[in-house]
Amino acid sequence: MKKALFATIITLASTAAFANPNTGCGLGSMVIANQDSVVKQSLAATTNGTAGNQTFGITSGSLGCTKPASFASNDKAKTFIANNMDQLAIDISKGKGESIDTLATLLNVEDKASFKTNLQSNFGTIYTGSDVNAAHVIDSIVAVAG
Repeated sequence: MKKALFATIITLASTAAFANPNTGCGLGSMVIANQDSVVKQSLAATTNGTAGNQTFGITSGSLGCTKPASFASNDKAKTFIANNMDQLAIDISKGKGESIDTLATLLNVEDKASFKTNLQSNFGTIYTGSDVNAAHVIDSIVAVAG
């Protein structure tokens, strides 16, 4: 049993190293070997897409995927923004305040003064209207502070 498990792991690891660029990374690319035909590539791509594992592989750096160096994923910052949208809007508009200080800490910002100034000068891009959602706010903050 241990030998079979070890052989499977080695096979999957070696398959991941040679993933087909047409199908990308993910479980389908690891399991379906020798993707030398349209059918095999289609099966690998379909497996990657339907199982939802390619996104997991990219975000975790597993399943033969490489995690991006500049991946912006900070669950604490996202939760903080979602729970403090109104106060954060006020503080960003002023360029100072406790919520913007907390956000800078959560995002590991070294130059907090520039961060605050940059967010304040881009307030209209971050908070585009009264119906703006937290996902847009965090994406905009990452884009303008990046």
